[in-house]
Amino acid sequence: MSLKRFIIEVGMGVDQHGQDNTHAAEKAVQDAISRSCLCGLKEVAGLKNPADMVVEVLIGCPDPQAVDQERVLKALPFGEKRIQVRRGGLLGKTLFQPELGDKTDEMVVANAIVTVYVP
Repeated sequence: MSLKRFIIEVGMGVDQHGQDNTHAAEKAVQDAISRSCLCGLKEVAGLKNPADMVVEVLIGCPDPQAVDQERVLKALPFGEKRIQVRRGGLLGKTLFQPELGDKTDEMVVANAIVTVYVP
C-alpha cells in the first residue's frame, strides 16, 4: 500500500516535577494533535475509516530509554500507530519540590513530530 503524507504537526510537552520523560512525551503528542482537525481525511482524502490512517510519532527527549512508548501512543485516538524516540528535548532548572515527586531540580521538555499518512 502506497502512503501519502496528509498532515505534519509539532508539539511540546513539559514535566515540571518528577522528571518523567514519558509524561513530557505524552504532553508533546497531545499538544501536537490538539491543533489538528483532520476533517480532510474524509472530505479530501476519502478515508472511510480513521483506523486506516498511519500515524507516526517522533519524540525527542533527554532520556529516550526512559520513555514508555506504548503509553505515549495511547495519546493517539486512531490509526496504525508507530513511534520512534531519540535523544533531544531539554532539561532545565525548576523548583525542587520532593512532595511533588521531584528527584532533582530539573524539568523535562520533550518535542513531538506527528505525521499522518493516508493510503
